[in-house]
Amino acid sequence: MTTAPAPDATGAEPPVLRSEREGILELVLNRPDKLNALNQETLDIIREAVEDLRLRDDLRVMLIRAKGRYFSAGADLNGFGEIPDSKSGLSTRSWFRREMGGMQTLWQEMEYVEKPIVVAAHAMCVGGGLEMSLSADFRLVAESGGYWFPEMKMAMAPLSGGVSRLTRLVGIHWAKWMLLANRKVDAQRALVMGLAHEIFPDATFEEDVWAFCRELAAFPPEVTAATKMAVEMAYDLESANARQLERLVFSNLNSGQEAEETRAKHVRNILSSQ
Repeated sequence: MTTAPAPDATGAEPPVLRSEREGILELVLNRPDKLNALNQETLDIIREAVEDLRLRDDLRVMLIRAKGRYFSAGADLNGFGEIPDSKSGLSTRSWFRREMGGMQTLWQEMEYVEKPIVVAAHAMCVGGGLEMSLSADFRLVAESGGYWFPEMKMAMAPLSGGVSRLTRLVGIHWAKWMLLANRKVDAQRALVMGLAHEIFPDATFEEDVWAFCRELAAFPPEVTAATKMAVEMAYDLESANARQLERLVFSNLNSGQEAEETRAKHVRNILSSQ
């Protein structure tokens, strides 16, 4: 098990706490006084962790959670340079490309990793925090948690994949509800929409989240990687081609060493239980 760096000379803790155990790489957003708003330092730590997840065979799952009264209040706009006004001659699009483009590429990197990423929101998950959650494979939420894109109230739209990923995930019906109507959704509504996968009680949230991650980490890694890629690819394919993709991917998996060892272990477990 490894832990996050020690506090610096001023006694301040890092903005993200990191630990590893049981094949699970855990990141805990740790700016509660700033409502866990995402700044450049936070993104740099998450990016390094995503790269470790991609490269290291001993890491099977990433879990991102937070402490404080918000999971995340979104992007810390003060941490990415001043937004240009109408007199500056610079467009907001240019500012975004220069200052916040790294956020968009990080969410893409999270999607491309061949291992599961879980985002567990114990409280409100807002703006950029929600965009990060949409790029993950699983979204778990506590009973008192919820989701919101507040950008409409700031005469903006989600800048880092929020519109496209939300619409792809929940459909145009609910995307308009959250974006155009600017509605917050609580945990129960998020489950109905398909935004959240499961709701856990507040009192046992961390314990339940870890139990879920342990299950993911126990699955055969090659099957996990291939299944994640196949699901993503099949979503965009015509149905006949999607079935051909299944045959191509899983015929190779079924004849591999990992499959043989997993089946043998399964048989031993059945025999030992009789």
